Amino acid sequence: MMFKIHVPMTLGEQAQVIFPDGSSLDMGRVLAVPQKSRHPGFTASKYGLGGQIIATASNAHHIQVSVEDGTGRTMSLLPSQTFANATGFGTSFVVEGTGGSGLWGEYAPFVGSPVYIVNRVGIPVLFNNIQLFQFASALEIRVYRPEHDIEYFEIENVPGGRAWYHDAGGDHQFAVVESGAGGTGRFEGTLYQGRGMVRANHPGVICVSTCPKREIGGFQIVPLSHTYSSELQKTRRMSQYIVLRGIGFEDITGESPFFKGWVRPGDVDSDSRTGWVSCRIKGRWQELPNVSGLTEHTLENVEAIRIYL
Repeated sequence: MMFKIHVPMTLGEQAQVIFPDGSSLDMGRVLAVPQKSRHPGFTASKYGLGGQIIATASNAHHIQVSVEDGTGRTMSLLPSQTFANATGFGTSFVVEGTGGSGLWGEYAPFVGSPVYIVNRVGIPVLFNNIQLFQFASALEIRVYRPEHDIEYFEIENVPGGRAWYHDAGGDHQFAVVESGAGGTGRFEGTLYQGRGMVRANHPGVICVSTCPKREIGGFQIVPLSHTYSSELQKTRRMSQYIVLRGIGFEDITGESPFFKGWVRPGDVDSDSRTGWVSCRIKGRWQELPNVSGLTEHTLENVEAIRIYL
């Protein structure tokens, strides 16, 4: 285990990051607790099992409680200074803080991190049934180190290009590029993330910021099958997305290593390279272009990207 995120149900108490040696860091006071869950949640919340983090981002983390009638039931963990359109009124824990750092940066969980309810006698129980919430005294997210070390992911930004990860054993292809990104979009969550950093990861999207914090602009990486969902049908004709498919056309939505288990948001206040993104232009690796807003051609000279872990 790397650390646990402990969020009390009592307003005014401190949310904490607790390490295996028993030491802890205060992360900010709890300002609100959920009064209900959201069902149905965002489209990709139906993937995976109940009782886990289903989205990790610089502006919000979403908890998948269960999958019911083919759709996810969710709650969220938000910093007090944020906006997240995948939440619902009264369905979130709100903790003092700013997006892009702390619980939404260096101490962000992975997609797939298990989530527990700590009941009134102090026993943690996997949060896979909404009925458990009535007995909660705290929320606990357990963040485990991935099963093996990956140094970076690399994606060639061209149709037919390769997507692979690099570890101590070399390069391992996991997908093929269906279409590359040529421009940037106005993805609201990039407002809380720095330039050249992962903004969000969930089973159907990885979002990367191309602009400084407090500006909006970036591109997204999505699995081909998810582009057939109602909210993403237009992406196959848009230049703001890199679309990936499985090597044998298998569905990679919600699958490790890319859309689950390894990629977390970067932290604008940390020197760590976690979630940092670079690009190759004319054969040279460098920072991503500094681009805000909706554009069509600003990334056309990007030959490949790397996401560091």
